[in-house]
Amino acid sequence: MNLQALRYFLEVARCLNFSKAAKNLHISQPGLSQQIHALEEQFNFKLLTRTTRTVKLTKEGMFLYKKLQPSFETIEQTLMDIQEHGTIPQKNISIAAVPSAASNWVPALLPGLRAKFSDVEFYIQETSSKRVIELVRSRESDVGLFRTSSTLGETQEESTSIFEISRHPVLLVVSASHPLAAQDSVNLSEMSGETFLHYDPETSPSLHGVLEQACRTAGFVPRTMGIGPEMLTISNLIASGIGITLMPADMIDLLPGDKIKGIRIEGQELYSSISAVWNTSNFIPPVTQFALELLKEASGAFPAAVSGR
Repeated sequence: MNLQALRYFLEVARCLNFSKAAKNLHISQPGLSQQIHALEEQFNFKLLTRTTRTVKLTKEGMFLYKKLQPSFETIEQTLMDIQEHGTIPQKNISIAAVPSAASNWVPALLPGLRAKFSDVEFYIQETSSKRVIELVRSRESDVGLFRTSSTLGETQEESTSIFEISRHPVLLVVSASHPLAAQDSVNLSEMSGETFLHYDPETSPSLHGVLEQACRTAGFVPRTMGIGPEMLTISNLIASGIGITLMPADMIDLLPGDKIKGIRIEGQELYSSISAVWNTSNFIPPVTQFALELLKEASGAFPAAVSGR
């Protein structure tokens, strides 16, 4: 028994007219009749009763039609979707994000996605900025939310596009018990004797670059005691009086405000951004496209997408 014969039967059952069904299927009417007869022999019961004027489904034919028609419609729609889009339909969306973006932006994104695509599953992975790019480039993640410096061009990657979602001032972060904690602003040159908790240049290149640039602009090379701890670990170390650091305001907002203090840096305009990245080397599925639209809307003012080289 082959699927083609069943497809022929479904078209006859739908039309209840052999001539019309044969025309729709682009085969001869005698050929269609032979296919239906062969199918009935295989089932060993009649599917249709046919006179010179009418074609009717038997009880068995009606049962088979009702059972098979939805399945064939699903098969045909699936094949049409694949042919139209050049890929399989998107049933889940994977989002890779740095921790601050996962906390601030993913909750703003998911309600809209759930409202439009109620059956789509979500996968969220918190990781470093470098890993976000890797996951998007390899198509393991559909959308990435990562931290960028003021120049998006520095972060362009092959076969990706990027746009900035939000921009945040970078502040000096000290313990709540630090002598400078009562001040609203500070000249960073005064911090040359302090010990800085630094960022890993491989996993957090944007924050590493901002801290290095800020200290050098202030006239000194930062003295560091550690590299690469997670955001909460940095906060706990600073709260305990073990070093200071520079940190974007959106990260500071996620930390306990009674233990650390963010202070504006005088004479320097330092910013760190959260940007979205996605793979443009192939067709972008509808769920991913809608997620990007939501991020653009939620961001308020956003520049045009920056295409990768």
